[in-house]
Amino acid sequence: MARVITVIVRRDGESWSAWSPQCPGLAVAEPTAAELRGALPEALTWYFDGDSDFEILVHLEQELRGVVVRIAQDAFGWERQLVAERLGAALGVEDQAERLRAAPPNSAGEIVYVCALPTDPISWLTAQVDDVADPVVVALPVPQSMLWTLQFGNGSRVGAGPVDVGYLPDTTFGEIMTTFTGPGLKLSA
Repeated sequence: MARVITVIVRRDGESWSAWSPQCPGLAVAEPTAAELRGALPEALTWYFDGDSDFEILVHLEQELRGVVVRIAQDAFGWERQLVAERLGAALGVEDQAERLRAAPPNSAGEIVYVCALPTDPISWLTAQVDDVADPVVVALPVPQSMLWTLQFGNGSRVGAGPVDVGYLPDTTFGEIMTTFTGPGLKLSA
């Protein structure tokens, strides 16, 4: 069975770049998105010493009103895009934008929101994290066009094993939402 390699892609000025938490030290940059897509398999095969038995799962990052939004380009991409749209709407409301931008930045100085779904397990998130100490905020849809956010990282272990307050890697965000008693941030969009 092919392993899944998570690749984070973003436009950097006039070019496109990609990196993967599973491939420390590897970065790929190309002038266009199409050229980057074409270069990724070869770069990853080189990184894994000729082993090309992998599947690439792209997560697209984009700057949105002062934060970075990450959207997985998978079978549920359109649902994740709706979460990003709710996040964009909340960032357009002054008091909500202030709370969203108050999340701690990662080591690059960016506040990263990952558009997730209740069915996503924690392991889906940890595959996207380069440094388990770097914080990311999960944004999840809730009824009435609202968002529920939860921060991971920033000193808490988000690796293989229990996460934060005892959640296992296969625990879904929906399960966390139904049991969480902490200060989850709900915003109307």
